[in-house]
Amino acid sequence: MAAELQSTTISGSTQVALDRILSIDPHNINMTFLQNMFAGHMDKETGTMIEPNFKPTAKIQLTPSTYKFVKQPTETTLGLLILNRYLLEMNDIIQHIGYQNNPIDNKGLDKLNTEVNNLVLEDKITVDQLVAYVDARDRLGFWCSGFLAVSITPALLLPMDNVLKRKAQLFKEHDADLHSDNPVKQVMANNAIEKELMDMVRENLKNDSGYDFYRSGDGNLNNNYKNINVMRGAIFDNGLKKYHIMQSSLMEGIKPKDITPQANSVVAAAYPSAIGTAEAGYMSKQMIALLQSEAIDLDPNSDCGTQSTIPITVTDSNKQFLIFRNIKEGNKIKETTLHNINEYVGKTINLYSPQCCLHNKICAKCAGKLFYLLGDDKVSNVGMLMSVITKKILDLKLKSKHDLSQKAGFMDANKTFLHPNKFVEVTEDGHLKTNQFLKLYIPKYADDITAYYIEATTMTCLGINKARFEDGHGNVILDTIMTVPTMVDLNIIGDMQENMDEYILSYEPGSLICSLAFQQNIANVCQYLDLVFMNSKLPLIPYNLIPDMTFRNLDLNKISIDGPSIIYEFMARRLCRHERDTFAKVYGTDPNVNLMSYTKLGYRQAVQQAGATQAMLFEDISAGINVNLANTLNGVESIETPMEKIIRA
Repeated sequence: MAAELQSTTISGSTQVALDRILSIDPHNINMTFLQNMFAGHMDKETGTMIEPNFKPTAKIQLTPSTYKFVKQPTETTLGLLILNRYLLEMNDIIQHIGYQNNPIDNKGLDKLNTEVNNLVLEDKITVDQLVAYVDARDRLGFWCSGFLAVSITPALLLPMDNVLKRKAQLFKEHDADLHSDNPVKQVMANNAIEKELMDMVRENLKNDSGYDFYRSGDGNLNNNYKNINVMRGAIFDNGLKKYHIMQSSLMEGIKPKDITPQANSVVAAAYPSAIGTAEAGYMSKQMIALLQSEAIDLDPNSDCGTQSTIPITVTDSNKQFLIFRNIKEGNKIKETTLHNINEYVGKTINLYSPQCCLHNKICAKCAGKLFYLLGDDKVSNVGMLMSVITKKILDLKLKSKHDLSQKAGFMDANKTFLHPNKFVEVTEDGHLKTNQFLKLYIPKYADDITAYYIEATTMTCLGINKARFEDGHGNVILDTIMTVPTMVDLNIIGDMQENMDEYILSYEPGSLICSLAFQQNIANVCQYLDLVFMNSKLPLIPYNLIPDMTFRNLDLNKISIDGPSIIYEFMARRLCRHERDTFAKVYGTDPNVNLMSYTKLGYRQAVQQAGATQAMLFEDISAGINVNLANTLNGVESIETPMEKIIRA
């Protein structure tokens, strides 16, 4: 065996460790075995530290003849060999995904978990094997944490002199932007300073053992360490609608002028935990009330016959939510899989969708294969799974209690309007400027939500609005839609007009419409979901673009809420109506229909119309009974929900 280790020379002790690991049955690997191999200890009699017998980071080389699950000579480590044998070989998983030789930091572990989960969907391993893998993973981490987890080192305890010196220089260089009246300009300057300083910190710590805690992704260097030893950074003042930038770190102490902002940050941290829990819980209640009656046809070969599809641009961030779906390529139906989805990244696919399905129960062609892989109960009760996104929203709001870092980004000017045009351009300071007469029509939403903030010179609102470019005589040049699916600050120039349903903002050639810079946060995502799905009274987005715009909102805010595309498709199907039925049947029959001709229901109306039990269990007992009594008299049948089945049982 030693003769086969050609490219990596290992010590005799490491060879002994390799032999032990290869000779033991993986079922017999336990905490005692690992401690004997890798744990150091204090000798109580002599008071000296006894070094471990072997290091898990010791380099070794495996060949197909020494370990059958590698395909070629592979340089790896003792620790990775233990992980592969105990997690993957023991549970008969390694033969499907091969030897895993990547660092197991937080990203590496997420990737491994995803690969193993996908094996269940592909019927290559059982759910029991997945459970055994999860248990083994958690046991291995627990066993090793006591003797392998790093400790805080002196380098992590105090501010660094070179970082403090550079910080003072950077604050002088960026003084104008840090004190700007534009909050986005403030936070971008703050973030630029923080990035340079934290890069210096990482360079200083690169050879320090304590940095492993942060390098692995287990700790957040940009939050914990930054606040304590570098700078507190940007704190938003809701009264002034701008940021206060705290230059000092907590170790340097809070200056008198920073006391009020620091107190505000305490409130800002507590609010998401206290209020966000209620908001996310209520959103979950709304979605379940809306979608619990949605179901997929149990026949995995069902086909409603529609030729209509919806366009969705596949990105690295949403590709995982578009697998096992049917797409249209020419006259053929093709399935997206774990193996081909990367081929579509950066491309727009034509997706068969519940938004196009002509059946009451979604056919297999429009639903895709995923839910059939999960079992019949998931097919018949698919709507009950939709609260997954509200769980993620709650987690993000709770996380913000511990991480108050601020982020900002820039919109792509080429995607600000539905139809590409040369009527707008970007100024040097990042503003969108019109070269034609332009009118924006901002819809008035339901009265019980805060959809916009109107001040003397700006309106903060969702950047999805009807837009009309005109010539100097009032003739329409282009009717289009502003397609910025996040909150923006539109400039108010002159008098703002309004009609029954909309506010109207007018711009002359040369006018600045808005800044393309915006704050990135979970609040933007929640407001988008509230306004587009739950509470809008008017159609805002072309029917077939609703899921794609939702993913664009998430991309703009650099947030994932772990929701498969079909969730947003079901919500659009449920809330976009034509007379007494879903607009999906109109669009599924005629893909050339006017995509803004649907009637938009608020979630309360949709729940009331779904069935008496749904309305009563939600909170609209009186309205639910009245609406469904009328439906009964008109011969409209309600759909039985899972909750009704439970009650009747």
